[in-house]
Amino acid sequence: MIWHYFPIGMRFPVSDFSEETKRACWKTAFSAVFASDATQTGLYEACESYDPITQSPVYICIVCYVGIKQSRAAGETLHALDALMTRLCLYKPLVQANDLESFGPYPILGEIDANGTIRPNEAGAPFIPTETPVPMQVSKGFRILIAPDSMKDVCDAERLSRVIGTAAADCGLRVQRMPVADGGEGTVRALVAGTNGRYDTVTCEDLNGDRVKMTVGVIPGPVAVIEAADAVGFSRRAAHTPPIERRSSFGVGMLIRKTLDLGYRRIWIGLGGSLTVDLGLGALHALGVRFTDADGEEISPCPETLSAIGKIDRTGLDPRIAQTELTILNDVTAPLLGQDGALNVFGPQKGAEPAQIDAWEHEFARLASVIGGDPHAPGSGAAGGLGFALASIGGRLAKGSDAVLDRIGIGPAIREADFVITGEGSFDKQSIHYEKAPAAVLERLSDADRPGCLFVGRQGIDSSALLREYPKLKGVAVCPIGDEPFDETIRAAFAKSVLPMIGKDVANIG
Repeated sequence: MIWHYFPIGMRFPVSDFSEETKRACWKTAFSAVFASDATQTGLYEACESYDPITQSPVYICIVCYVGIKQSRAAGETLHALDALMTRLCLYKPLVQANDLESFGPYPILGEIDANGTIRPNEAGAPFIPTETPVPMQVSKGFRILIAPDSMKDVCDAERLSRVIGTAAADCGLRVQRMPVADGGEGTVRALVAGTNGRYDTVTCEDLNGDRVKMTVGVIPGPVAVIEAADAVGFSRRAAHTPPIERRSSFGVGMLIRKTLDLGYRRIWIGLGGSLTVDLGLGALHALGVRFTDADGEEISPCPETLSAIGKIDRTGLDPRIAQTELTILNDVTAPLLGQDGALNVFGPQKGAEPAQIDAWEHEFARLASVIGGDPHAPGSGAAGGLGFALASIGGRLAKGSDAVLDRIGIGPAIREADFVITGEGSFDKQSIHYEKAPAAVLERLSDADRPGCLFVGRQGIDSSALLREYPKLKGVAVCPIGDEPFDETIRAAFAKSVLPMIGKDVANIG
């Protein structure tokens, strides 16, 4: 029988770090462990920490499950619980052993009887350590930083980094995972994970007008982080999504308003992954801006009603906007107008026909002159003009990749690593031109003098050109992923492509 470690961590807000407080936290942690239905036993560690959101001390209890290898479902569940360990840079390689004795001098929390039932120590009571555990030591060994973006429609950045990290740990490498994003899908998760933040939930309207739960990330500051993709984008795509001429960014404005209701006055808005091209007027409408036709009748903005808009009235704009620091994270530097603008470049990708693009481009130019602002500013064309609209009410345009990577501390993580793995679903000329998240990571490799590789589902640019563009890039691992089980596909690609790069170019291992 082969056993595997699977770590889980629990945070407890505390007023002090006394022995009594710590033991109370451990009692709760172990009770939760033994209440689960996965086959398990394990060891424990502890860490005193500080929560930057609540501005208070927290005590962290870390328990390592040991699951039977053959229990695939249990293994998948337990693997998903290692986010806290990763954020604390305490990730230990998965340990394989033929018997429990090889785990070393750690206390056993309980036993598994012949029926597979957990029997905690002390006749069924949760096991409480007689001494407070000391913080675990960071493992030694060759250091791998795994910092990918998502593979769109296949797996998110967190799961991709976890699967690659598991493959690396199985090879004895020390792993740190740091999922990245650039203002598109996954921005909230990357920032929350990278800053030890938390989540809030609000109810807003999606593209179909349905009221659904949407996520607000909260990171130190406090800063609230939201995504246009969560409201009107790929994250919400459904079989009955309206045609492009009727899609509105109204849901984004509602999401901003609900975030203001939570009390936040610093908001980051990721624009990538939207399915709208309404100049962001739907979002402004949700925030209180009125649009009327020549007869004074109110209009709900969407592409097919742009030509009817005759007057824009800002007097009803939510007054809290003037008191709020809005940072607009654009994943592209496209301007609003022109051949490189919102409609001509991204309209076809969202379903717009050439005739529609020509007509809406004319309306964009007309309305932009009324709204005011710079339609040629980099990023103003992001999310079908949503960047321009939000900038017109005081938002500050910012390159999403730089904002996210700087906030999660990618620079120090790269400098501490021996090898860096980044990637995404498709890496092409647009990835470089707009400096998407993986391209931004590759740029930082040269600054830190660290080698790395690119892990992609599809390579849209010649490898020799990539190697010239990024001197520290050692190669590209192409992993076409379709149907499940793609975990095995990713692990196989790591073993076949990435390990030889590490062995040949960095550490002579593999």
